Amino acid sequence: MPVAPRARELTETPPGAERALTVSQVNQAIGAALQERFADAFWMVGEIQGYDRDLIKAGQRRWGQIYFELIEKESGADSVKAGIKALVWGDAHNAIRAKLKAASADLRLQDGLQVKFLCQVDFYWPRAGLQLKVLDVDPHFTLGDMERARRELIEKLKAQGLFDRNRSTELPLVPLTLGLVTSDGSAAYHDFVEELRSSGYAFALRFIDARMQGVETEQDVPRAIEALAADPAIDAVVLIRGGGSRSDLIWFDKEKIARAVTSCEKPVLTGIGHEIDSSVADLVAHTSRKTPTAVAQFLVERVRAYESGVLEAGRQLGEAARARLTTERTALNDAARDWREGTARSVAGTREALARAQERLKSGARRAVSLARERWAAVPGRLDSAQRGFFKSRVEKLTSLRKECEWRDPRRLLARGYSLIYAGGKLAKRLADIKTGEFIEARLVDGLVTANVLATKKEKP
Repeated sequence: MPVAPRARELTETPPGAERALTVSQVNQAIGAALQERFADAFWMVGEIQGYDRDLIKAGQRRWGQIYFELIEKESGADSVKAGIKALVWGDAHNAIRAKLKAASADLRLQDGLQVKFLCQVDFYWPRAGLQLKVLDVDPHFTLGDMERARRELIEKLKAQGLFDRNRSTELPLVPLTLGLVTSDGSAAYHDFVEELRSSGYAFALRFIDARMQGVETEQDVPRAIEALAADPAIDAVVLIRGGGSRSDLIWFDKEKIARAVTSCEKPVLTGIGHEIDSSVADLVAHTSRKTPTAVAQFLVERVRAYESGVLEAGRQLGEAARARLTTERTALNDAARDWREGTARSVAGTREALARAQERLKSGARRAVSLARERWAAVPGRLDSAQRGFFKSRVEKLTSLRKECEWRDPRRLLARGYSLIYAGGKLAKRLADIKTGEFIEARLVDGLVTANVLATKKEKP
């Protein structure tokens, strides 16, 4: 590299004339000043940007170099306050990657990562090209910054009462209509969908494609969650991605995504795909599972549990109904038996009482007639004609009474086609004594008939 002239020489002007500077002189002077100010390597903190995109091209370059930027953002905002170009040569890049992996097996360089690099100022004076040459990395700074930022965000959400907000939303017992946020065509998408499809249940999906890694993630994911939450048909929002390194999770530790989850009016289920760590999005979600497949299994099991509950309730209802029917049938049979036995006893008692009354009536009538005959046989000679007439009239009256008794004999009435009807063990005299549906007994001249009353009809007088 040509040696840049000293600053004093640039300011010297020949007597009688002004000296103009050339572009190369100015650029070389700038290079000399930078070399003097940054003669030694120094540590620099910043956020990586543009690394992911240029990493793909590194394999096509002779020295495997990667070009990117280191930026500084405004405090508490996403706007860029300052930025500077940087590069890392292939051999240094390999050493840095190995150092990061040794500190944490799944830590790697990527966009959005806060890093502490050992740098040198590299100034290409012909084009005034200024950039930093990355020599080394401090992995413990990156790990500490990731944890610090994560912890600060969690505390901030708790202080604002948002940390548990999504968990307070109600997940339906049968969440069949789902909003899905992930990368289209990804393994996460296929694993999740296939698990639902193989369950045999009628799951319905509304899918929104979103970047799951890189700076676009901070815009895509919140936008997708907001759109799905506005759909009244959706039961729950599912946010999933495939596995990745620990540094891949930094996007799901970002405040925009965390706030999108906490402010969602529908329950959010996450499966970020990391077996060890949980992102902030996982922590504030309604339900979190390690993988997309595990989220799908959780939903399937919830629907299956509801189905099993319904089937079990149906089985218990059937058993209860059968038990109730058996109990009622037994009670009805017992009541019918008791009624038949009671009716039979009542009829038998009535029959016996009627027979006894009939015998008493016959016996009394015979004794009265016999007594009267004896009396009349003793007195005819002592009576005059008037007395004989009187007694004759009395004998005729007794004869008439005897005939009336014979005529009023119930068996005579029964022989003429009449019957005696008993309801509830009592002789029924009026229609009001008989109720529809009850059993009655009809006494005929030669036997007893038991019948069930289907209907009654009152005759007009």
